[in-house]
Amino acid sequence: MDQKFRQDIRKVNLNKLSEQFRGTQYRKLVEKHMREIGARLDMAIVGSVEAFTDLERSAAEVLIDDYNSMGYNQLFWVRDTSEVFEEVCDRSRALLAQFQAPCEDKILFNMFQLVTMNLAVQARDQKELRKFAGIKRSTLIR
Repeated sequence: MDQKFRQDIRKVNLNKLSEQFRGTQYRKLVEKHMREIGARLDMAIVGSVEAFTDLERSAAEVLIDDYNSMGYNQLFWVRDTSEVFEEVCDRSRALLAQFQAPCEDKILFNMFQLVTMNLAVQARDQKELRKFAGIKRSTLIR
């Protein structure tokens, strides 16, 4: 675990974030990550993972596998972002407890960011997934 990366994760208010996400489709957040982070997505994922302890990393691996599978359900991509956010936080809490890792709001947010960035990389690299999810090619920065 890189202590600097961990310290750089800002404290968050999960309820406020959920409210800010309300009313938007999750695919739009994935598009935003693709557009704004673009080519640096891989580095952003590494930084996100480096902030985790070994136990948190183990929980994150399970979480990523879960959401990679959900990406093959077309309805997943049009779900309200706040619902996806709350679901990822709840699933993260459960996984962290399962792995006997402490749970902090900033780690839950980092888990959500990791899921979203991972899906953005999947969409970036897989044309058929972009089409399936309704992600427009014009959002890609190359």
